[in-house]
Amino acid sequence: MDMKLEMTPPLELQTVAHDFADYTKKKRHGHDKDVLDGNKIRQVAGCLPLDMKNRRVLLISSRKKRNAWVLPKGGWEVDETQQHAAQRETWEEAGIKGTITKQLGVFEERTKKKRKLKAHHWIFEMQINEVVKKYPERKKRERRWSQL
Repeated sequence: MDMKLEMTPPLELQTVAHDFADYTKKKRHGHDKDVLDGNKIRQVAGCLPLDMKNRRVLLISSRKKRNAWVLPKGGWEVDETQQHAAQRETWEEAGIKGTITKQLGVFEERTKKKRKLKAHHWIFEMQINEVVKKYPERKKRERRWSQL
């Protein structure tokens, strides 16, 4: 019998200071380079972008759900670290330049009907350094600040 484990990967509880430098205007496309775990579960990385000076977080409009606001996140690709993927996705989707300060956790995404494990979301805290006007998904997403 082929038994597949549905376990969330362990959370590494260390503080991370990670800077990202590849602020290109082009977005990566497709899922062909996505990292999958041993059970073929997609790995997703994203950030909680914080402006601590003004005590607020930046959210972006969801492309799947109308009137929903989400964290910037997307596929972790084989040629990058989790932190790099989180910063790249935050740049592409929200136009944020910042520094990752720590890992917040790994969260499961499950399908609605059968509750089957669909993805692991690796979420990092990011201190915002700059919010730019021109970024890859500026025509597809709205940005909204929410007070902490």
